[in-house]
Amino acid sequence: MEGMATSTHASAGTASSSLQETLEVGWLDSHICEDGQHQQIKSYCQNISKFISKWNFFDSCDKFNDYIKNNPNVKLIMIMSGRFARQLLALVSPRENLHSVYVFTINIERTKEALGEEPKLKGVFNVENTLYDKLKNDLSELFWEEGKKLVASNHDQEARLYFDEAKRLVEHIQ
Repeated sequence: MEGMATSTHASAGTASSSLQETLEVGWLDSHICEDGQHQQIKSYCQNISKFISKWNFFDSCDKFNDYIKNNPNVKLIMIMSGRFARQLLALVSPRENLHSVYVFTINIERTKEALGEEPKLKGVFNVENTLYDKLKNDLSELFWEEGKKLVASNHDQEARLYFDEAKRLVEHIQ
């Protein structure tokens, strides 16, 4: 199924700040959309946090590029294969709607060398659980900061939801 993209929406919960409405996570890998493949990865990802409004799975650079170009109001966190990251990261990194990138690859050193210093690159990984833990930690920090913004704007109840989610994520890091 060349060039396929799939997506799933997470439950929005009770908070309604702009971050929760716009935060999306995507995975770009040539095999991620194959029927019946990577179900465990997809299931795990989709259950990381209720504050992620949508998960997107892309199996081609074109589908990803179209999505990021046509959705300027999302805050997109991406997981990319090493191959796609080497092809694409320098080109898409300047986009404001791309928040951060995690790379999952077999050859960490080769990928790090090819990517160089990219400000939105959060890490290069070859073990899924290590990637998930880093993602959860970074999401926790993002949610904590969002909670602080909400407190500053007198939205204490919403802020509490973000603080609670930030704490829950950190507690579930292996």
